[in-house]
Amino acid sequence: MIRTIALSALAMGMLAPTAFAACDISQTKCAVNGGKCNIKFRNVTGVASGSDQGTGLSQKPSAQTIKIKAIKDNGEKAGNALTINSPGNKTMNVDKKARKEFAKIRIASPALAGVQGVTMSCSDVQAVLNGNGTCKVFSGNDAPEFKVPDYKLGFSCNGGTVTGPESRGS
Repeated sequence: MIRTIALSALAMGMLAPTAFAACDISQTKCAVNGGKCNIKFRNVTGVASGSDQGTGLSQKPSAQTIKIKAIKDNGEKAGNALTINSPGNKTMNVDKKARKEFAKIRIASPALAGVQGVTMSCSDVQAVLNGNGTCKVFSGNDAPEFKVPDYKLGFSCNGGTVTGPESRGS
């Protein structure tokens, strides 16, 4: 009898909904000061240099449309995505994404399947919000000389010294 109760309790625990780890922005500079917590993304994929420092990528111009979306831990999007043509910029209201319990921000190139996207971790987002809230998204590769290049998106954010894909947790 006790064994049956224990197994039933264990089974119920496995069926209980699991909590998702949302990115907490409540202690960032913008939230503490009562301001809007926004990140301005600039699409500089068509630019040849200037944004790749600290990322491990060599910046290569390849103008492309990028899609930026906040996602939950389970991969579902948390709110609307931004689509930014090159050159261009748009602002993501991170406050709204926080209400939808986002965990990270995914940056991809939907029209170019051969270009790998990049993910900003929660700690990246927090550092950007504690900085000036501006990020540049660029294209590049990390292939050594005489190897087939592996094209990727990268990001470099002013304030907080946040870069990716080689950034914290990206």
